Amino acid sequence: MNREALLNNRFKELNKEIQESATEEHKTSVVAVTKYSPVEDIFISHELGHREFGESRVLDLQEKALEFEKKGIQDISWHFIGHLQSNKINRLLKIPNLKYIHSVDSLSLLEAILSKEEQFRGDKLGIFLQVNTSGEDEKYGFTNYDKLAGAINHFLDEHGSRIYLAGLMTMGKIRTDDIEGDARECFKMLKTFKQRLEDDFGVHDLKLSMGMSGDYKIAIEEGSDFIRVGSVLYKSHEL
Repeated sequence: MNREALLNNRFKELNKEIQESATEEHKTSVVAVTKYSPVEDIFISHELGHREFGESRVLDLQEKALEFEKKGIQDISWHFIGHLQSNKINRLLKIPNLKYIHSVDSLSLLEAILSKEEQFRGDKLGIFLQVNTSGEDEKYGFTNYDKLAGAINHFLDEHGSRIYLAGLMTMGKIRTDDIEGDARECFKMLKTFKQRLEDDFGVHDLKLSMGMSGDYKIAIEEGSDFIRVGSVLYKSHEL
């Protein structure tokens, strides 16, 4: 089976699983994580009809996005999903067709991004505030509701016209013997934070970015709007 047929089958299988797990009134979008994939696989995925792609390193995202720009392909949405260093913000904001940053993990990073809005070359940029719902030290993110609320308050005071608050992001627990149970707890906590923010600040339509290759089915069941999956689509040893 060639690469196109393999990828086509994987996208179909994933979309079928989403339909089986999601509720009728809720739509979950797939961010195809391509950090270990060559740009050729992204071109194939795009030709198959997929439009949402995620990268965790600014330089890799820039390189792949420019390859699409060279071909004149504009109907693609790039999601930055990795830890963002403040000295890479300018470079990131200039990447063509950047639509979302999923990993705004501190007030200082939020402030830095908002202060550089003039560097953004697109029309609208959605940001997700990353929440450390598992309490693990190796993860970045806001560690409690008060800190998260402080960031929301700052955003509402300072945001410009093109950068908007898309929602909240989290990851399931890494060190665990109960992946499903602990992931569900992390995702439920993020949902609770979302509801509190909407009640306290009057913000509406916040999206949830949660669920990766090992726990995306649980995330879908818990109402995730964006799942970030790579290995289930791009298993290099089979492509």
